Amino acid sequence: MKSNLLVAINKLSSRPDRLSGSVLVLAAGFAIFEASRLPFGTLRAPDAGFFPLCLSVLLLVTGAAIFLRSYSSAPEPLQFTPQTWYVLVTAIGFVLYAFTVQSVGFVVSTITALLLLLRGWGRMSWTRAVLIAVPAGVLSYLAFLQLGVPLPRGFLPF
Repeated sequence: MKSNLLVAINKLSSRPDRLSGSVLVLAAGFAIFEASRLPFGTLRAPDAGFFPLCLSVLLLVTGAAIFLRSYSSAPEPLQFTPQTWYVLVTAIGFVLYAFTVQSVGFVVSTITALLLLLRGWGRMSWTRAVLIAVPAGVLSYLAFLQLGVPLPRGFLPF
């Protein structure tokens, strides 16, 4: 059993498109399952499950297309460069953002995430990053308030 699993993993990892397509299809399947628990509504009056289900189906189609396309093209070797790690660090940052936004609050979490992205990816100075991140975080908070979207406050009074 274990050796069959290792063989399957080796086959997938030798074809990065098959691996990423498979991961996307699995993630989409889970997302479709979770979104199907929400009320869908109609096209004219969408409910809470409409957008998540549509995005999940789009993710499924994209993952399947990537997976199937891997059979018609030659495999490209995996190339790990310093930029490859940026993707992993950014993904971990977004997961941390999702876990901290409830306790810390939307404004602080968003400004912190933007600062780290602007400094890391954008290689901006702290001054410039702060001048972009703080207004962007505050303006997005105000925009969501205007739309009537409840956001986590965290420890801030607003």
